[in-house]
Amino acid sequence: MKKNILNMVRKAISVGTGGNVTDFLPAPLAAEVIAFIREINILRRRLRVFKQVARNWKKPKVATGAAAFHVPDGVSVAATNFTSSSVTWEAKKLMSFITVDEEAIEDSQPSVLAITNMQMAEAIAEAEENAMLNGDPDHLATAPSVGGDVNWFAQDPRIALKGIFVASGEVAAADNVDGGGGTFDKEMVNTALFNLGKFGRNKSKIIGLLPSEQASNVRSNSDFHDASATGLALAFFINGAGSAGEGEGLVTTIYGVRMFETPQVNTFDHGGKVAIFMESSPEIGDRRLIKIATDEIIEADQRKFVMSERISFNYNYQEALTQINNLSTTIAS
Repeated sequence: MKKNILNMVRKAISVGTGGNVTDFLPAPLAAEVIAFIREINILRRRLRVFKQVARNWKKPKVATGAAAFHVPDGVSVAATNFTSSSVTWEAKKLMSFITVDEEAIEDSQPSVLAITNMQMAEAIAEAEENAMLNGDPDHLATAPSVGGDVNWFAQDPRIALKGIFVASGEVAAADNVDGGGGTFDKEMVNTALFNLGKFGRNKSKIIGLLPSEQASNVRSNSDFHDASATGLALAFFINGAGSAGEGEGLVTTIYGVRMFETPQVNTFDHGGKVAIFMESSPEIGDRRLIKIATDEIIEADQRKFVMSERISFNYNYQEALTQINNLSTTIAS
């Protein structure tokens, strides 16, 4: 897969750039690079992605709808009021910027241009997933440079979007389940489903996200029956997702809820949590597809490369999310 993408990015450089800052990756090649980014960002494989045709895209949200009654023949029923609000998907920009010496470009075999563009594509994919999991636009960006967990860098991608592990813990979400500092167990999932109410009725539409610590403990606990030891193995093999769904990050299924490992969940903030939600609630909006721009820095004998995209991320119904929190992050032996 990577070899094919490298070849396509080489083609993109030869036909899609010309020493200016307004070049787009040709559409067929952009689609392939986006497919590669989707492969890295596991949320793009799980959630609905739509083409966003405006920077701010509003979707209706039903507040109160029609009600049904039993009435005798010939008796009128009182009308119920339909009320709605809206949810806005606001596009945010993610970018990666690299400078390369002209001499390195001239001397490199294979082309260093393909390598740098691949690195930028990987960086954007990682940034997408990081923001969709851990993002918090209300977090104070006070750190002077990249790094650290308490204070984020001002241009940290987590500033752009409200991530699932943040949204599922807010007041607007369904009631959370307090793990009491103990080890994650299946009855906590049962309580979480109860708290989701009508959103938790169809278990096939509910998924859970496990930080690496919690996923490790699930795999080591025979009560959960690792997916590879269940009938899921054959089903996932037929669907092309690996012998037991490992390629999709599936750890196990609990009360019908598929539990996926998400290694990018920030341990400092969210390691003791498990997010559970209706997978149709979060949606990803692609406002602008991948763009690659190049320009020369004459005075430094360098060339600069920028890859960017505009995406949005929001929730149709935040009350369709909940989390199990206050869990132990100790890895069971």
